[in-house]
Amino acid sequence: MQSANNSAVEHVRRAVIRHISRARKALRQPSFDDDAVHDARKNLKRARSGLRLLRPLDEAGYQRENLRLRNAARRLSAVRDDKILLARLAELLAAEKKPARRQLLLALRKELRNERRRHWRALRSAEPKDYIEEVLGTAARRVRKWRTPPDADAAPKLAVRRLYRQGRKALARSRKDPTDERLHEARKKAKHLGQALEILGGKAAPKKAKKVFKRADDVGDLLGDDHDFAVVEARLLARPAGDAKVKKKLRARLETQRARLQKKALAAADKLFRKKTLRLLRRAAEAP
Repeated sequence: MQSANNSAVEHVRRAVIRHISRARKALRQPSFDDDAVHDARKNLKRARSGLRLLRPLDEAGYQRENLRLRNAARRLSAVRDDKILLARLAELLAAEKKPARRQLLLALRKELRNERRRHWRALRSAEPKDYIEEVLGTAARRVRKWRTPPDADAAPKLAVRRLYRQGRKALARSRKDPTDERLHEARKKAKHLGQALEILGGKAAPKKAKKVFKRADDVGDLLGDDHDFAVVEARLLARPAGDAKVKKKLRARLETQRARLQKKALAAADKLFRKKTLRLLRRAAEAP
């Protein structure tokens, strides 16, 4: 058996604590801008992926700390979502020539800009920042103290098998019925799988691991874009003002764009969730 300090479990534990620490550091930056929020959210996602690798050790502990990190990340989501949606609207406006459609898009842009200012004012107040700092500090301390049973070395292997199986199921459900919710879930599973391999490192062949990283990123990016356009579509349709025909035209355009993104994403996901990916993950979980 590997020594406690060199085991795969301890390697993952250190990675989780490191990513939490990086998130806290990003949020302490004096500027506290979009880059800081992006960096914090990125590290919290990686920390949560690491927690999934430790899940077989302590299901209750995993549920508790995963919830803490998820709640902290959600405090940062609004300003990040606003920025992304404004970027998507800019893309639509750049390609839209019809005045009536542009007017509807411009009205939504104004609404989102106002929301973004409100969200930033709320986030920069002391209360949410203090809450996030406390939550992340508590999570790091608890993960550091997680009990490591004698058979702990098996945990990462069990976890990657579970991640892989969940990903394949999410992909199958998305193919059968590609609802926004199912596609978003498939995206999260792909990201978790790629981040798990990134954390594990271990004995994974660098070239093969690089392919998995790219495929996971491709699935995540494509379905992320699809999700963004789904939110824009929902916001446009929910607006009380605007001609129904104008909305219908914009919806058709968005649905066409989303169909292309989904097709590419599901093709990349097919390659990601091959049996060879599971073998690579299991090998990576053997040792740091």
